[in-house]
Amino acid sequence: MARNSTVFVSFVATLFLLSCNQSFDSKAPFQPQLVVFSVLSTDRTAQFVRVEGDYMPAGYDPLSSTTDNAISGAIVTVRDGSTTFRLRDTVMNRQDTSRYKSPLHAFVVSPFTAQPGKAYVVTVQATGYPAATATATIPGKGFLGTGVTTLLVLDNPRGYEENADIICNALLSTAAKGYVGRLFADYEALIGTEWIEGRVEIPLAFIDPKVPNLKYVTYPQLTSRTADRMVVSFKNSVYKAVLQSVASGRYKSNKLIFNRVVFRFLQTDKNLFNYYNTTHAFRDVQSIRLDEPLFSNVSGGFGVVGAYTLDSLVHILPEDFMYNNK
Repeated sequence: MARNSTVFVSFVATLFLLSCNQSFDSKAPFQPQLVVFSVLSTDRTAQFVRVEGDYMPAGYDPLSSTTDNAISGAIVTVRDGSTTFRLRDTVMNRQDTSRYKSPLHAFVVSPFTAQPGKAYVVTVQATGYPAATATATIPGKGFLGTGVTTLLVLDNPRGYEENADIICNALLSTAAKGYVGRLFADYEALIGTEWIEGRVEIPLAFIDPKVPNLKYVTYPQLTSRTADRMVVSFKNSVYKAVLQSVASGRYKSNKLIFNRVVFRFLQTDKNLFNYYNTTHAFRDVQSIRLDEPLFSNVSGGFGVVGAYTLDSLVHILPEDFMYNNK
């Protein structure tokens, strides 16, 4: 029995050594597919779709490829059920040229503004690739409001306590998966003989209220929808600090007028929200992720076609606003 076992083990080992002579390639067979990216929105009069082909790098590092694989001449359409829009080729300046040097290639339709509550189907056809299709539903309009004393605090921040709340709320669309509400102060400053417009964002709060430093603040983040209504609360202490930094900083010696405060409310569909969370590694700063999970809602290819709705609530500040310098 011992001799037979030895012969069997030797036979298995021989087969294993012979199989090791065969080369191993971790790459899967290459199958050309389209990669489609688009974010449809309600705040633009033009909509863009980027189309590229996937590729197989020579080695194992996909970043080693420095040639943009954008596809021109494809047939790209956006359909809302009753109307089909054909997009045309265009090029745009590329801000980051560290990897690709060529301009950005895209397909555009203009004038065209996505309508809240509508579903749009994006279809791409290109020679040598299977057709790619994706659907995105534009979230409906958000109904915006403020707290009872919010407008009073905005008009007279020095007349209220440091921890007074500036409350903005909104009723979410049923098609929204994520949202973010942000607060801005708009102003005009006289530089020489020309009035220039500016905007500054109001953070949520100081990280440590005992250290009221604008270098250490928190800002609103894209958040998952958990209810039909959302509330964002800003602190008066931060509001005053931001206004003071503008008035006594760069424009200390200039005429300065704060003319309005704007609450901007953005709702994303499920596609854009899921893609954002995937690319941001679920914003888990306590763990180290070695994987790069893939999210795609493109049938017949890869990529993301998402959507967002942007609404604004504007409050005009009084002419004698205390931080104005006329």
